[in-house]
Amino acid sequence: MLAAVTRLITAAGDADNSPLATVPTWPSAFEGAGHALADLHQRGNLTRGLRAILTHHLIFAFNRLGVSAANQHALATAASRAILELDLLPDPPPAAGANRLGPTTVMAVITDAIDTSTDDPQQLRDDLVAFIDGLGTFRTPAVRDAFRTVPRHRFLPDVDLPTAYTPQPVVTKRAEDGTALSSASSPNVVATMLEQLNVQPGHRVLEIGAATGINAALIAELTGPSGTVVTIELDDDLAARARTSLTATGYDQIEVICADGALGYPTRAPYDRIIVTAGAWDLVTAWWDQLAIGGRLVVPLRLHGSGLTRSLAFDREDLDRMLSTSAAVCGFVPMRGAAEMGERHVRLADDVILKIDVDDRPDEAALAQTLAYPACEYWTSLPVRHDEPAQHLDLWLATNTSACFGRLAVGPAARTLGLVTPAVRWAGAALYDGGTIAYLVSRTLDDDTDELGIVAHGPQHSKFAAQTDDLLRRWNSKRPAQPTVTAQPAGTYGDHSGPGTAITRSDTRLTISW
Repeated sequence: MLAAVTRLITAAGDADNSPLATVPTWPSAFEGAGHALADLHQRGNLTRGLRAILTHHLIFAFNRLGVSAANQHALATAASRAILELDLLPDPPPAAGANRLGPTTVMAVITDAIDTSTDDPQQLRDDLVAFIDGLGTFRTPAVRDAFRTVPRHRFLPDVDLPTAYTPQPVVTKRAEDGTALSSASSPNVVATMLEQLNVQPGHRVLEIGAATGINAALIAELTGPSGTVVTIELDDDLAARARTSLTATGYDQIEVICADGALGYPTRAPYDRIIVTAGAWDLVTAWWDQLAIGGRLVVPLRLHGSGLTRSLAFDREDLDRMLSTSAAVCGFVPMRGAAEMGERHVRLADDVILKIDVDDRPDEAALAQTLAYPACEYWTSLPVRHDEPAQHLDLWLATNTSACFGRLAVGPAARTLGLVTPAVRWAGAALYDGGTIAYLVSRTLDDDTDELGIVAHGPQHSKFAAQTDDLLRRWNSKRPAQPTVTAQPAGTYGDHSGPGTAITRSDTRLTISW
């Protein structure tokens, strides 16, 4: 494919019998559209970046021709290697109604939200704010204004100006094996968590995970001059860099501490707000001890060993109880230090792994053979709208099944080949029992709606798919939008959490109810 795409994009002319030679109006139309766009761009009349508009034109043409999402990704990957000498593009973004068996008609593609032609930081900040606003994330003027104010690029000196304002995470430190150790989180996720945190002027705020210092600067904008912001970073090089960037940008009132975030910072406690910006496995004792009664803790908490994570906003109701009724889907670099917790993976194929919870004691040898069985598809006739609050279906499955829950991580090669194609919307949600696995898929019903489906592999695929179908119908009967998560310190006398699924960690007992 690489050779064929290279020939295609470097062709200097057309054979007499080629489609473009026999229908000359097609290349003329594209050439005319290109000149028109170039003219609009030069005159400053485009409201988005030129590359973003060209990308949408190309995707529109592909979709009109019925090219599937997987094949579009394969073509784009080959073109990037041919032109830019890149090895691979990231996994294709979530398609609006991606159909694993056929072409898509609409793709919700994240294109350039930022006009890369400008070198004006304020314009880039305004573009980023407009992008986040378009997603409906901002709920308060204070958080929106903080994003307009903080010079994000000053905290990311190693990347170019447009990349600093891209609506995606930027990795800033990696381990020797390439694993991300620290990053500037996705701006939309940052905005989501700050809205959950609900910082008020004068608040005392503790941040666990300084990273670049961007988030601490945003918090300082929200607390104002009468507030207190303390941010903790485990690595001394990251702490020093964050301290330098904060001082250089005028936020020298923020206290940067190099320490283990699992210990908090008792010197400035109690805190009105605590925010954790790394994937946490537990609500550690120090956070309980240092959060004021009536305060709020926002934390991306890993609720399952597979890495299933939610940003939860816990309100401290009394000494022995916190309650969250706000959950947001997110993914974070895991915490390191005393609260670190590893993951367990089972490789199902060269480009497919199943993330599991070790406490489920899976038969890993049997699981590793599941894809040797043919895929069996079952469509449920259950519609799910794109704008419907169904993002917590995977968490609902994990807390309402007698089977084991896991999450499939599928690389681009396996997706392109159609080997395993879980619905991206629910992050590879899967159930398994012994050597049989079932995972969620979806296909297009119309431009606004998908149909839920199940793909099963293994010796008991029919029985297990039927059980999974029953679970989905139970979910469909109520379609809960948000979980309620209650937290109590481990060892608390009495249980005030109510009914639900119990999760016991070293320092905290959690209960998830719907």
